[in-house]
Amino acid sequence: MNHPLATLFDQFLKERTYLRNVTPSTLTWYQVAFKNYLACLEAEAPTLPTKASLLQFVVRQRDRGVRPVTCNTYIGAMNAFCRWLHEERHLVEPLKLKKLRVERRVLELLNDTQLRHLLAFKPKTFRQHRTHVAVCLVLDTGLRVSEMITLRREDVDYDNLILKAFGKGRKERLVPFSPALRKRLFRFDQLRVKKGIRGESVFDGFESTHWEKRNATTSLYLLQDKLGLPRFGWHRLRHTFATNYLRQGGDIVRLSMVLGHTQITTTQRYLHLLTEDLSASHQKVSILNRLG
Repeated sequence: MNHPLATLFDQFLKERTYLRNVTPSTLTWYQVAFKNYLACLEAEAPTLPTKASLLQFVVRQRDRGVRPVTCNTYIGAMNAFCRWLHEERHLVEPLKLKKLRVERRVLELLNDTQLRHLLAFKPKTFRQHRTHVAVCLVLDTGLRVSEMITLRREDVDYDNLILKAFGKGRKERLVPFSPALRKRLFRFDQLRVKKGIRGESVFDGFESTHWEKRNATTSLYLLQDKLGLPRFGWHRLRHTFATNYLRQGGDIVRLSMVLGHTQITTTQRYLHLLTEDLSASHQKVSILNRLG
């Protein structure tokens, strides 16, 4: 990058790496957004970002067919960079773009029949065992897939039924799990030892190879195909955990802590499903529906 702003951006990345301890995936997110921003600048564009240049950037992305949800990730990255520029006094005034309005999608969940089918599966190979235990782990704790595949053996406290997860920004949190999951995790750990697998992560493979997200998702699809289930990603398991947590009487504040949300408003999207539950129940017991 030979744009004058690139030098400042490199400094921004270094500070985010060494002072904020951001993950490599977050750095990549910043870099993609900045690269796309530079590609949209006109030759006579100012060296530092302006509201006009940022708006131009967003408009160009939409013209290219980039979805609003993706545009919002770019806006978030550029807002972080502009905030840093202001803090370092390169920008006189703070500069922040509002995110685009995005249509809220209905969260898809697993129903009880699908859940029973999944939980009753009897794996035969090591890879099937690994995938099945990972599915049970996410259903029982609500971990993100990135947190699941990086979970270390030393971070699982079998005695107190607590595991230590490292979420976005490497933020640490404690997450409870059930005795039923403890049984599955302990048996899987015994299988690992029997197979001679000595990696530090719970779901490491042979020769201590790390279980990458893409491979984990492929393994999940293979399990679904074997069981005759429709294909879905790991996040649907997390959604199912969160909704079940509230339906069974859990409170939203604790759920927010368990899921690792920085803002409770992120967790509140699960509440609309409970509203649907209330409405459906009322239709069954309504006097006016029955006699009116």
